[in-house]
Amino acid sequence: MRRDNVTSLYLVFLFIMWGNCMTTEEIERYRLKTKAMFYHGYNSYLEHAYPYDELKPLSCSGQDTWGSYSLTLIDALDTLLILGNTSEFQRISLLLEETLEFDMDINVSVFETNIRVVGGLLSAHLLAPRGGVTVEEGWPCQGPLLRLAVDAAERLLPAFNTPTGMPYGTVNLRYGIPPSETPITCTAGCGTFIIEFGTITALTGDKRFINVAQGALEGLWNSRSKLGLVGNHIDVVSGKWTAQDAGIGAGVDSYFEYLLKGGILFSSPRLIDMFKEFYSKVQQYLKVSDWYVWVHMEKGQITMPIFQSLDAYWPGLQTLWGDIGPASRTLQKYHSVWRHFGFIPEFYQITSGEPYSGRAGYPLRPVQGI
Repeated sequence: MRRDNVTSLYLVFLFIMWGNCMTTEEIERYRLKTKAMFYHGYNSYLEHAYPYDELKPLSCSGQDTWGSYSLTLIDALDTLLILGNTSEFQRISLLLEETLEFDMDINVSVFETNIRVVGGLLSAHLLAPRGGVTVEEGWPCQGPLLRLAVDAAERLLPAFNTPTGMPYGTVNLRYGIPPSETPITCTAGCGTFIIEFGTITALTGDKRFINVAQGALEGLWNSRSKLGLVGNHIDVVSGKWTAQDAGIGAGVDSYFEYLLKGGILFSSPRLIDMFKEFYSKVQQYLKVSDWYVWVHMEKGQITMPIFQSLDAYWPGLQTLWGDIGPASRTLQKYHSVWRHFGFIPEFYQITSGEPYSGRAGYPLRPVQGI
């Protein structure tokens, strides 16, 4: 049986087991609470912040943070449909089709624009029929949201024009790489494109997108240390590591996610083999009593015995890989921090059991849920 089929069975099993621990009334209460929380934020954004990117909750005003393209609306599209609000999904889809514009003289994060804008538009495009949207002839290879996603992705392509194939971290949507742009990019910023860019290639036939995404992954793979580890930041021109801490958290996290998820999505043995090799090295050098620490990528010595809030994705990725026992034990470790503080500090010192000095805050990132 293929690994992805085994993983699916595991996920179904876990869902059934968790569901059996809750009554129907409890499930409904949490469902309603989740919807209420979403609409509190969403309606407040529409009332106080649209058309800016984000809502400033204390001043009840809007601000542009990632590019001035009403980012919260793009972020919210698939959630609206998951919550069953097809009428609002249709309204916002049409609104974005009519108002979204990327031909701007503005510098944006290549990483954030890809995962949030390109990814959000692609998701909405592929979900459009379920949302009651009348799709164009030729869907899913045609459609206004797809064209917007391709337009945004096209403007990111200049970032990949480097000797290593790994992208710069910032691009100007109209003019390409800013003259003063640094060549230093984090590992996740180099390796988090294969899902969105590969999907564009699958829908349009334009191989430029999957080729640059795969090239960036190969660049990182070829830059790993003799221990088989990658660091945190790399010079995309010279290929030299500028931050040599190896871990699973901030600056690295989604690189590992995209290797496994991209491998499954595109049935790519190459990506699966990369993830398999990295996973074994992570277990060998980073795992300490079901925690995962930071080590020097060349020496394997512990540099930061900390748990970061952005590590919280790891047990889910382990579950997708089928490593259920270790995933469960690590999740218990992470949840113990949540129970103790009522939230996850951004950095938690494993040895002392206390938040890391200066990093005790809880930024409320949506990816931090465990």
